[in-house]
Amino acid sequence: MIGILVELLISWILLRLLQKQNLTAIGVELSSQRLKYIGVGLLFPILYYSILFMVLSYVGKNPYNLNNNYTKANFLEATWYVFQSVAFETLIFQGALLYMLIKYFGSTKAILISAVSFGIYHWFSWNLFGQLSAMIITFLTTGIMGYVWALAFDKSKSIYLPFALHLGSNFTSMVLFSKDKNIGQQLFIQTYTADPYSPGTIISILLLLCYYIGFPILLLLYLRSIQYRIEVDNIITTTN
Repeated sequence: MIGILVELLISWILLRLLQKQNLTAIGVELSSQRLKYIGVGLLFPILYYSILFMVLSYVGKNPYNLNNNYTKANFLEATWYVFQSVAFETLIFQGALLYMLIKYFGSTKAILISAVSFGIYHWFSWNLFGQLSAMIITFLTTGIMGYVWALAFDKSKSIYLPFALHLGSNFTSMVLFSKDKNIGQQLFIQTYTADPYSPGTIISILLLLCYYIGFPILLLLYLRSIQYRIEVDNIITTTN
């Protein structure tokens, strides 16, 4: 938590010194629209990944079971861990630095810089150096997510949307479906450590695509709808 407070302080200092702005520049003030972003941002990935993980378990004949040893304290501790880690990453990659990059270089270049940085960051956080294949896969997968998180900030003009999307994604995979070894078994655990059944090649490829790029594609469509709504509102405002 102290690290997050330090990040907020550094963000305020950078915005104040370099942009003559404060934290409102990254959209921290709550409004009805931003509350909607938070709600959609949380529910969208929770629904998508919950359905995806259940489908994957069904296809692999490896059903999920409720963890009978799981307690409320375990749930709160894991959720708090995910909240802090997501907040930490969001403030670095979709906060004041991204705002300034957009001002200096424009949205396209700034978002790409943020995405590349996000991918490289996970080499360090996951200690992947020396594992070439893992480094490439991690860079591509986390880089794609870093791109859509940064784009979410750019389109919504608020840090809340990328934070909520990121939080919903990590909460679902890590806390609900125990997909992260660092925090161990959580709410739901699979019957077997490895799927006892492997589907055909075509189905496997489709599921792989759904796992890695399905959510980003749907998110891009949602962000496009945000941009379209903003453009329509601007036209209406201009004509009036």
